[in-house]
Amino acid sequence: MEPYTRPFWESLRDGTVLIHACESCDERFFPPSPICPHCHSTDVDWAETTGRGTLYSFTRTHATATAFDDELVIGLVELADGPKLLAPIDASYDALEIGDDVRIEAAEYDVEHDRGWLEGYPFFAARPLD
Repeated sequence: MEPYTRPFWESLRDGTVLIHACESCDERFFPPSPICPHCHSTDVDWAETTGRGTLYSFTRTHATATAFDDELVIGLVELADGPKLLAPIDASYDALEIGDDVRIEAAEYDVEHDRGWLEGYPFFAARPLD
């Protein structure tokens, strides 16, 4: 069975970011789903986004799983195209402020972990824009 989110991961590998768009109510949403969370239509399709948005909130973890850095910064990014997306932030916690301009981009997955069918695909992170 083809994984439903494969187009998202393939787009990252190609340098773009896809989100879902509902053809019935014109809402965009993430995470991907075959059903629109706004109107419950199944008339959804992939739409390219710039990946640009603003940092809506962020936090850091001080204790993570063995394979990850001890301090991991994660945040909620509100994309200019509408939806919010939870992502690791590629910046130090002290350098960030709510409202910072960021972009979701492909990021190397450098953790030694079995990713199953995602092996060979990049992950993603939000990076501050200058």
